[in-house]
Amino acid sequence: MNLISFGTNVEVLTTHMPGKKARIPGLDADRIMERLWQGSVPPQGDALRKLGFDVLVLAAAERQIPARAFPGVQVIHIPLDDARHVPAREASNVARMVARLWRRGARILITCNMGLNRSGLISALAVRLIIGKSGAEAVADVQRARKGALFNDHFRRYLERLPIERRA
Repeated sequence: MNLISFGTNVEVLTTHMPGKKARIPGLDADRIMERLWQGSVPPQGDALRKLGFDVLVLAAAERQIPARAFPGVQVIHIPLDDARHVPAREASNVARMVARLWRRGARILITCNMGLNRSGLISALAVRLIIGKSGAEAVADVQRARKGALFNDHFRRYLERLPIERRA
């Protein structure tokens, strides 16, 4: 077991071991990389703030919860559908925002209804920007961290065709 510090005197015991995924008890989310998490619909109230998250991305069109439901956390709304159409421009814009916030030290939770496809799309695009990986490598990272992620063939194929993105 590892103790992960989320700043401001908040520490959470996770079940992260080498080769295993990191989880926060009571939150359906997995750590994609340092300070970047992906999950399903988050709990409302100040739980995310208490867990040390600075930013919440709500990517499910059907779950655009008002920002006031998450006090102390910056909320980014991007209402996406889990469909054949890949919302490349919208997702890329949010991924660039996530990468900028991450570089400033923010702890970010990217969510959608099930925490698999729409959140996976944005997570993979953000990983690609933050680390400088190809889309295929970013997909592999997300799928390794979040079981079942990116099963939407349209999203996954779109990502897998993307070349290495050099960090800005």
